[in-house]
Amino acid sequence: MGKPRALWLSACVVLMIFAAGLSFAQEKRNLRVVFTSLAWNSEIPFRAALARGFFKQQGLQIEPILIRGGPAAMAALASGEVDFAQIGGAQAVMRSRARGLEVSIIGSISNTTNYQLLGGKSIRSLEDLRGKILGVTGAGAFSDFAMRTFLRRQGIDPDKDVTLRAIGGSALRATALEKNLVAAAPFTPEDTVRLMRIGFPMIANLSDTLNIPQSIVATRNEVLEKMPDTAKRFLKAFILGIQFARGNKVEAIKAGYDGGLQGEPDIVNQAYQLYAPALTADLSLNVAGFQFMLDEDKRSGLIDGKFTLDRVINDRILKIAQQELRAEGRLKP
Repeated sequence: MGKPRALWLSACVVLMIFAAGLSFAQEKRNLRVVFTSLAWNSEIPFRAALARGFFKQQGLQIEPILIRGGPAAMAALASGEVDFAQIGGAQAVMRSRARGLEVSIIGSISNTTNYQLLGGKSIRSLEDLRGKILGVTGAGAFSDFAMRTFLRRQGIDPDKDVTLRAIGGSALRATALEKNLVAAAPFTPEDTVRLMRIGFPMIANLSDTLNIPQSIVATRNEVLEKMPDTAKRFLKAFILGIQFARGNKVEAIKAGYDGGLQGEPDIVNQAYQLYAPALTADLSLNVAGFQFMLDEDKRSGLIDGKFTLDRVINDRILKIAQQELRAEGRLKP
């Protein structure tokens, strides 16, 4: 009886190892990751993770792909052309999921809004904006949403007290501000530093008052279901990158340059002070902020009223990644 039982146990062990090997083989190790901007405030954690080898430590090879605009990035993600997406503004993911695309938000890089509101050289306060034209990227874009929310919270009706005009990207908004075509506009930290140096005042830092997620990480539900180990490894590396970006300004900026980001060193250094406080500690999701965004889209009729947040956010694998990093002593409190 002893020998047959030992043979049986050995066979079971072999089968388990074989099954584990098959499962590992099915997991993907070469990943394509789409991002929508080269701004330091959204990219530095990912670039730091690349430059410091955190993805390689997790057995992953990463191919970063730049695609301008959330909708285009979502199309690439949904089609399977890329595996993960880093997007500014969660609305693109929410709206895509509400339309039936099997995508989920799995992590949050910044849980507050990384915009500063700059005014024309004659503007000194929010009250000076009443009756004026304010520039945003486009109707329905995150900058438009953020500005409307911010103004309402300051007692200014965005539909009556001011005019929000779609101007385009940051370069076009800066030109409109310089030519007095708009009285104010929101900008990312680097543009804020650059424009303040030539005399345009910061009227407000939106990250001080808007606890609304701006930069998020998303993937297809298929990736979470069929490649959970890959997703976990990806998130572990990303968390290490975001910790590195938060923990040491000098080394984080050097890693950003090593990872392919560009910019004038003095502007990059000063901009860090504006966006670093908004970075999450471990990609944890600001559920209340996401719920607010969803409720606003429902109120505007962009998403069906029956749609619920749990259909679009999924932090199950993120929590596993966080737990493993804590057990390894690599996740700072």
